[in-house]
Amino acid sequence: MRLLSTLVALVLLLLALPDGTAVAAEKSRLRFSGGPPGGTFEIAARGLTQRINEQRFGTEVTLAISGGSVENLRRVNSGEADFAIVYAGDLLLAGIGQLPYDNRIYDQVLAVATLYAAPAQLLVRANSTITGVEDLAGKRVAVGGIGSGTAATAQRFFTSVGLWDRIKPDFSGYQDAISALGHGYVDAIWVFSGIPTSAVTQAAKSFPVRLLDLAGPADQSGFYRQYPFFTRTLIPADTYPQVNQEVATFQDLAIWVAGSHVSAATVEQALAAALREAALIEGRDGILTPLHPGAETFWNAVEQP
Repeated sequence: MRLLSTLVALVLLLLALPDGTAVAAEKSRLRFSGGPPGGTFEIAARGLTQRINEQRFGTEVTLAISGGSVENLRRVNSGEADFAIVYAGDLLLAGIGQLPYDNRIYDQVLAVATLYAAPAQLLVRANSTITGVEDLAGKRVAVGGIGSGTAATAQRFFTSVGLWDRIKPDFSGYQDAISALGHGYVDAIWVFSGIPTSAVTQAAKSFPVRLLDLAGPADQSGFYRQYPFFTRTLIPADTYPQVNQEVATFQDLAIWVAGSHVSAATVEQALAAALREAALIEGRDGILTPLHPGAETFWNAVEQP
């Protein structure tokens, strides 16, 4: 990818387009589907929405709360939402009809940009007798809300390591799960989000916690061969209070997507507006699925030698 100065120059060029010219055929209001309140999806979607609206290019974008990645896919595919954030793995599997319990093909959801990496995090109380994922057999594990990428990834991982049918999944959101872990109602919390995740920070401030190694069991089970969009990563020591050792795990990428019904010009201008806050956008590295035509044009121009 070119240097940030090149991105800024392109942003200024695109933002110089006459108001209304590029979006004349677009509806006047678009919906950006984020995630649960306070979660990383919601925070990122709010930031992108704000940046896009600040440019006032003729189309207002409104933020919508959602259950997460899988729900966002369905909303964008049906046209209920126009923009959203989806995990790269969910986006790839949805395009070939391999979402959990759902063999429909979602082919109207197109990638716009890579936003951030999201590591899997498996949290237990520090005094728990659970020292590895194999100890979770028969235990209650909060795996994320129904319709979330968190829960979908939990099912993929625990199925791969032979535990999905042996744990007791609890489909609670992060905030409820923290309270449940603190009171002993669940034995572990599965988190899938950018780090530091506010929910894990909150838990670590409320009571001592540990993070379990996930990379080792994934290696041994063939998880990466089955799901090549996941990559091994480390959560650095001191990412969370009193968690002073690095932990090996795996990650996926959070992808900004748009529906095929959104015009190419609107996607181009939305990207240009978002790049005024460059920290929100990583580029298009790691995207495994088709780009929206507007994003294709945008990134090709950015990456020209």
